[in-house]
Amino acid sequence: MSSFNSILNLLIELIKNMSVLIVLAYVLTRARISETVLEGKKANIKQKICLAFICGLFSIYGTLSGINIGGAIANVRDLGPAIAGLIGGPVVGISAGLIGGIHRYFTGGITYIPCSISTVISGLAGGLIYKFRKGKIVSIVGGAVFMELMESFHMLLVLLIIKPFSQAISLVEAVSLPMIFTNTLGIVIFVFIVRNYLAEKETQRTKDLIKSELSVARDIQMSIVPKIFPAFPGRSEFDVFAMLEPAKEVGGDLYDFFLLDDNHLCFTVGDVSGKGVPASLFMAVTKTLLKAKADISLRPDEILYQVNNDLCKDNDSGMFVTDFLGILTISSGEVVFSNGGHNIPFVLRKNGELELLNKIPGIALGVIEDSKYMCSTIQLKYGDSLLVYTDGVTEAMNCKEEFLSEKGLGNILHEFDGGTAKEEVQYVLTKTREFANGAIQSDDITIMALKYLQYAQAEFRIKNKQDEIADLSKKIDEFCTIHKIPKQVVFQLDLSLDELLTNTISYGFKDLEEHEIIITLELLDGTLSIEIHDDGIPFNPLEQPEPDLSQNIEERPIGGLGIYLVRNMMDVIDYRREECYNVMTIKKYITM
Repeated sequence: MSSFNSILNLLIELIKNMSVLIVLAYVLTRARISETVLEGKKANIKQKICLAFICGLFSIYGTLSGINIGGAIANVRDLGPAIAGLIGGPVVGISAGLIGGIHRYFTGGITYIPCSISTVISGLAGGLIYKFRKGKIVSIVGGAVFMELMESFHMLLVLLIIKPFSQAISLVEAVSLPMIFTNTLGIVIFVFIVRNYLAEKETQRTKDLIKSELSVARDIQMSIVPKIFPAFPGRSEFDVFAMLEPAKEVGGDLYDFFLLDDNHLCFTVGDVSGKGVPASLFMAVTKTLLKAKADISLRPDEILYQVNNDLCKDNDSGMFVTDFLGILTISSGEVVFSNGGHNIPFVLRKNGELELLNKIPGIALGVIEDSKYMCSTIQLKYGDSLLVYTDGVTEAMNCKEEFLSEKGLGNILHEFDGGTAKEEVQYVLTKTREFANGAIQSDDITIMALKYLQYAQAEFRIKNKQDEIADLSKKIDEFCTIHKIPKQVVFQLDLSLDELLTNTISYGFKDLEEHEIIITLELLDGTLSIEIHDDGIPFNPLEQPEPDLSQNIEERPIGGLGIYLVRNMMDVIDYRREECYNVMTIKKYITM
């Protein structure tokens, strides 16, 4: 019983010492110095020296922490060189063994010779296994068998070298079981740590590869949809902008726009069921079919009908796509559209009014072959915009699990102060993110804005009041900004109109009644034409003599300077009397 307790106590102490070594060995596996070695790559001289030195220190620690039994030291010394050999090869293993063995030799005691030899042989044997396996770490079972044999060899050396033999037998009986068990357990744990480390690395490499492939897939997907803006730099009649933001690396939303001819713009937004790679593949097929089927001779409902039938064929995946498709007649602003189960777009009028398009029947594409679709129309006027989106916007969720909803999107559009199509899309996206307030994006988000800017003329009406000129000037500046009229021309135009309207309001009406003044603008072929209509008394300002600028201001007659400035800033100035109206026309030739 006393002998069993002694062996048990020795075993416990050795396990404690082994645990310290294994913790240190675990730290070693996470160090940069061993990364190359553990992954089976060829280590350089510096890495080998460092590894041998560290494992040699492990061996010395095994000796110093050992338990003295009858002049012998029960220890876990052989773990360090064995580890060095298994992960670094014969040279590293022998080097670590020599460090630990030499230290053990000079420590003395009756077993110093067999223990020193065993330590060196452990490093050598581990290195030979490394060579045999071509740098690959041994299996857990293999590691256990290797260490059990090494410690058994250690005990055999004690029996062969220590005299008298009876003393050697006593020592082996006392320490063999604890040392064999502890060293074997230590190497098993270490091999488990290394194999787990390598599995982590392999998993990480696989994840990185998948991430890289998904990144390439995302780039490919994003290259499928138009992403160069302005999309039609030579067309000032409309402004279009769109963005797609997948919830994952790749998604199933789609958008597209393209000219069918010089007077018709086809545009579409769709949402594939599901997410990820399958949805992105279905998205690519759908977008390709939509563009291939779109033709000036077909109505939107006919295009969707054909695409639906093609998607239904061999659709074993059961996937489908909702889609909105419209065709804008650029010259008139009429939009003919069809809807295949998609969210109903909004129309934001120039005056801020918000409308939903007509809800028309039509199921998602790819569900039922030969499904019928319908068409409807809406008239866009100058400054109106059409916003088409996917349910990633209205179903955006915040941390309280509340949806933005169609009503919430309508509120966002009501708050939009106006601007380009890009500014409208970015405003909606920003407000959607603010609503989500950091919550994870659960669905792909796609937003498209189409702003109509074509018109024959713009007309403004003011009362014969001086304070209305400033408001008119803002409206005209907006007109000039949209049509990219040079700032110098805008300045000259503002100054000329201010002068002409001030004269009209100040001197054109003899009564105290309220009168209306009509100002029309037209930009055609590089000529900006402005006409001012008023029902005041007949008055032709062009009949006024030009001021003599050579005279001093004190000597110069009052009047005529304003018209003189207008004459010099405008390229054409003309007056005529039509029935009971004064009509003043000014023109400016613009180099765009």
